[in-house]
Amino acid sequence: MIKQKSWLWNLTIFANTKTTTTLYPNIYVSKNFYKYSKTIQNKIIKHEEVHLGQQKQGRLKFYFLYIFCLPFFYNPWRYNWEYEAYTKSGTSKTKTKELLSSWHYGWL
Repeated sequence: MIKQKSWLWNLTIFANTKTTTTLYPNIYVSKNFYKYSKTIQNKIIKHEEVHLGQQKQGRLKFYFLYIFCLPFFYNPWRYNWEYEAYTKSGTSKTKTKELLSSWHYGWL
């Protein structure tokens, strides 16, 4: 189910209201989500649906390894989950590697 984030998300470190976040079984979208084109919206939803599948396989493992395990160093689990989500949502492998090596993903 897709839900819009409330202001309470601003109290978290990594999941403020400007980002889209997935907590099984819901996808929480930013307040600007509906301002994007349908193409971008669909790409975001596909990306987050991959994360839903990853979480379904083991939520505690996913949350622990994605958020808490080595957040400021190379995190192979998070890198692999993000790589899968980007490529399965239509981002090229080259662009995905570029995104994951940018400052936005500095801890990956």
